[in-house]
Amino acid sequence: FLEIRKGSRKANDVKSEAVQPQLIPSAFRDVALRSAIPQVAAELMGLSENDETNMRMLRDVFIAKDDGEYCCGWHVDDYGYWPANPSSDGINAWIALDDMPIEKGGGFALAAGSHSADWRMDAHRAVGATTTYPPEGFQNAADMFENRTGAGTCNIATAAPEIFSRMEESKRIYNIRAGDVIFHTRWLFHRTVPFERNVVQHWLGKYRDYRGGHEAAPPSPLLHRRYSVRYAPGTAELPRGYGTELSILSDTNNAGKSLDDVVRSDGPWYPQCWPSVNSQEMKQLAELMNKKLPKAIARQKERVKEMRPFLDTIARERQTPGRIKPFTAIN
Repeated sequence: FLEIRKGSRKANDVKSEAVQPQLIPSAFRDVALRSAIPQVAAELMGLSENDETNMRMLRDVFIAKDDGEYCCGWHVDDYGYWPANPSSDGINAWIALDDMPIEKGGGFALAAGSHSADWRMDAHRAVGATTTYPPEGFQNAADMFENRTGAGTCNIATAAPEIFSRMEESKRIYNIRAGDVIFHTRWLFHRTVPFERNVVQHWLGKYRDYRGGHEAAPPSPLLHRRYSVRYAPGTAELPRGYGTELSILSDTNNAGKSLDDVVRSDGPWYPQCWPSVNSQEMKQLAELMNKKLPKAIARQKERVKEMRPFLDTIARERQTPGRIKPFTAIN
């Protein structure tokens, strides 16, 4: 989303001399803010130009599915991907950058109706979704990993097998062409689909057979790329407590504020994209990137280091049979 001219300071280089960056034309930025996609997202959220609620880009992410067999299971996004309190709704625009035929795998699966199913809160509790977090958030890394409920974002298959089966029965996977867009609500369970193993084996065979040289190009990587943009109303509030959200790491006073209030007081961390792009916010992007983003990224790296021992422990436990406990629904 943020791109700078060659020779400018890198966004995560906080020790080099400051160089005023210049935003260059970005296809990602234009798609996220200036295309028809924000208009569709606003309509799906039920926003109207007759009221005072605007819409902002909460988060965007470029994702590529490779030949690996692992994919996160059915889930709704945590604060790392959707940094807004559960009281607010939102729309995700999932944009395919490659063709993704069903028979090849590597696409996107949706559990149709899971956002409104009568068992949805059981599913949230099973994985410890953000709807189960304390309103004040967690105080530190130990508090987050020791006191978060549920079996973890990606683990509904082992934590709640019956709910997992319901999602599998209702799943929809589409034949996708590059440029297709899937819109879905924030609370719809979804997952990436792994590549079919025969496709992976065929690709690996071509890769092993490649001998290099000028007579032949190496095989193309086995990748399905997608660009995902999360939209939320300007009234959506940032979470409180321990986390990795850049705007909060830049200024802790932003925790608990609405997106509108954060932008008014601290710059365009969450650019407005409906009913129109705010030209003044666009002018402020370079300053935010130059003065605030590098320090926030440095602090985010410190947070990740603090969480690493807990993540390593979880990884080891997942390799031990029976460590993930099944979930019992609360009636």
